[in-house]
Amino acid sequence: MSKHAHLLHNPKAGDGDHLKEELMQTIVSCGFTCEYASTKTKDWGRMKTKTTLVIVAGGDGTVRQVMKKLLARRILDKRLTVALLPAGTANNFAKTLGAPPALAGLSRTITRWNLKKIDIGALRNVPNTKFFLEGMGMGLLPKLIKEMKEADRPEEETAEEELDTALGKLIEITAHYTPKRAKILIDGVEYEDDYLLVEVLNIKSVGPNLKLAPQADPTDGIFQVALLRESDREAFVNYLRRLKDSGSRKRLKVPLQLVDATKEIIIRCDNRLIHVDDELIDVKKQRPIKVEIRVGIMDMIV
Repeated sequence: MSKHAHLLHNPKAGDGDHLKEELMQTIVSCGFTCEYASTKTKDWGRMKTKTTLVIVAGGDGTVRQVMKKLLARRILDKRLTVALLPAGTANNFAKTLGAPPALAGLSRTITRWNLKKIDIGALRNVPNTKFFLEGMGMGLLPKLIKEMKEADRPEEETAEEELDTALGKLIEITAHYTPKRAKILIDGVEYEDDYLLVEVLNIKSVGPNLKLAPQADPTDGIFQVALLRESDREAFVNYLRRLKDSGSRKRLKVPLQLVDATKEIIIRCDNRLIHVDDELIDVKKQRPIKVEIRVGIMDMIV
């Protein structure tokens, strides 16, 4: 087997700890030849035919960017294996998989070659995108993403400070957000209520490392649907406050409903703004959003 790696690096991700030379030396020490590309350049996705391993050094947005490129490959193209070096702010996808953030951990990942088949969510009636890797949803999280993008934050803000700021902002939003009516069909069972949040999740955590679905596993063929009703608003605000005050993201139970999905999810809602992974998208509320699980679509080593 060819041992050529294509390293895709977002040099602006997170706190910018990982340098090009260190990354390449680590990969070469594992017996691979290596080609480097910054995801800030136009031709970053141009790979040599002998490439077998794609290494993504960046955050959740960079991972989605790369997956979008790989999923667009033709059916007869060689299937590539992906490894992650989390270097962003939240790193929700990498944390679910247990991908280590240090270079030594990347070296172990490549050497052990523990292959995982990753599920993908296929979307219908969502403009400009056909899939999600982490999750999609409406309500509180799209509102949070929008306000964080528009906020005037200090350039020297660390990843931890940004997560703390986002958590504080989410508390403010949750306290005043107007719930929207939604009807969700999950594997043929209907759920209808006024919801503050509806999230279809392939991973454990979203946003500022909120573990909405602690048992989620992107390799098990199951999505988890998180439903937060208007009646649970006060309990959710209290949960967020305790989370922010304690700094613990493991022991507190999230006060919402979780439903497993193995086939299809159909969402009809009054929300116009949704998120797909970290992207914000305007949708037509008259059209139902359909989600189907595509099992084992991507090969990853962890």
